[in-house]
Amino acid sequence: MARPPLRIVEGSDDDPASVTEGTVTLWSNLLTLMGQYLVESGTPKPEILEMLRLLNDTNDATIRSPRVRALASRRLMAVYTAFETS
Repeated sequence: MARPPLRIVEGSDDDPASVTEGTVTLWSNLLTLMGQYLVESGTPKPEILEMLRLLNDTNDATIRSPRVRALASRRLMAVYTAFETS
């Protein structure tokens, strides 16, 4: 049986902005877990911070939406700061 098409209602929890924000949040949580694994595996903190800087540069160059780019940058900088100060 075929599923009915997904209908996104503006202002609902499933609108494109909410989905994007959820995706960026998931992505930043994954970065935090991966970074913690790298720390525990013995990767020097400066290398992890450089990886995060490179990822931020890549995001700036490839994410088209200014709103999403800013959101991703804020989340990435929060991860960066957490590693920098830990």
